[in-house]
Amino acid sequence: MKLRTLLATSALSVGAFAMAQNQSWTATDINGNTHSIADYLAQGKTVLVDISAHWCGPCWAWHNSEIMERLYHEFGPEGTDDLMIFFVDGDPASSMALLQGASGSQGDWTEGGATPYPIIGPNGQGNTLATLYGISAYPTLFMHCPGANAGVEIQRTSSWDTFFASWRNGCMAPFTNGANDATLLLNEDSQLCPGESPYAYLYNMGTAALTSATLDLKQNGTTLQTVNWTGNLARWGTAKVNFDQVDVTSPQDFSAEVSMPNNVADEHPEGFEEAYSFEPAPDADLATVSLEIRTDNYGSETTWKLYNSSNQVVQQDPPGNYANNTTYTYWWNLNPSECYRLEVIDAYGDGMCCSYGNGYFKLRSNGVIVAQGGQFGDVDKEKFVAGLAVGIEENSLEAGLNLFPNPTTGAVKVEFNLASASNVRIAVLNVLGEQVLSTNKAMGAGLQQTDLSLNELPNGSYFVHILADGLTAVRKVTLNR
Repeated sequence: MKLRTLLATSALSVGAFAMAQNQSWTATDINGNTHSIADYLAQGKTVLVDISAHWCGPCWAWHNSEIMERLYHEFGPEGTDDLMIFFVDGDPASSMALLQGASGSQGDWTEGGATPYPIIGPNGQGNTLATLYGISAYPTLFMHCPGANAGVEIQRTSSWDTFFASWRNGCMAPFTNGANDATLLLNEDSQLCPGESPYAYLYNMGTAALTSATLDLKQNGTTLQTVNWTGNLARWGTAKVNFDQVDVTSPQDFSAEVSMPNNVADEHPEGFEEAYSFEPAPDADLATVSLEIRTDNYGSETTWKLYNSSNQVVQQDPPGNYANNTTYTYWWNLNPSECYRLEVIDAYGDGMCCSYGNGYFKLRSNGVIVAQGGQFGDVDKEKFVAGLAVGIEENSLEAGLNLFPNPTTGAVKVEFNLASASNVRIAVLNVLGEQVLSTNKAMGAGLQQTDLSLNELPNGSYFVHILADGLTAVRKVTLNR
């Protein structure tokens, strides 16, 4: 049985946390570096200790959410330098082989810098700390604040910002570095729709409201644009600052810098620079697009929404919960050349793959995958530009498609031409874009005719989609008994 609990709340006081025993420890990480928690606290840092186990499923899910990695990036030594994080494998059998994914482990905990902060575990180092903290379950997280004699237990949430907010006020001093303190945060969306520009996320770390700042966008050391931003950001507030004079026509890397918060020198300039990567949103071949969703063992956690260029929801998951380990397919006829954003959301914050099943999503147009994913945290955002409507002279399948009788009382003849022998997929969608019927048939070249039964469907309008030879054709049919 998988035990998964989340705390999705706003900032809490220290008194709301469970207290642990007094801890003052020194331990050696997997790279041979020795760490004293007292030294980090003496430097005025908050210290987070993640006590997990290499075999623990919920620990692996938390690890893959990348929430701790994001916090370390923003506020660790390479960011504002207010935070230190340790990952502790508390199992007595911890070893480098198990941490790197040997049999008995959930996977490689060290792969690709996924844990950029120190890892403590082998040679009994991790088990000693787990015993010191007196934990009763994995994972258990502790926060240490400068001047405190003991760590306090903190709960997980489904996103990095809610997790930060949930314990930040319980240890605010390390993050209080002056009245005028601006920094930059990572971007969560690197894809740009036509007409969109590179941008930076301005974050107010100061105690005073942030009303102005200077931001520079650079590439290979050359300043491309300077923006003198004005606004009104309360403490911990964020603003998106666009560099509208810079065009992105291919994948490109940039850096951005912030200075002069409220027209004065930054009192804590650490974190003033951030690296950004941007690329144009991919183009779909056609305006007809399909979404295939495969749920994991916890299908009820999965939802999705499709937004148009005006940020309006134009499609979303149907009411109720998805079943576990089940595939769902939706078809949409979108506005040609419009840029859309698909958001696939996991309520627990561990994506759809691969700790508890092998879920995924695939967005296709004309049989070609436009976007796909499954291994993410709380949300995966994918943009794409709908293609142009295909003309009859360009699409032999569209030109030859005929449905009769239409309207029908249930039995429909489907007639079309194939340029070559092909596997043909016929899908029937309702007006909400939900697939209600589908079939696959191998057919030869030339004029084809097949029977389609709508007898099990209620009266109404439906869309019959034919996919073959890499082409798509759609016809509307009315069922009226």
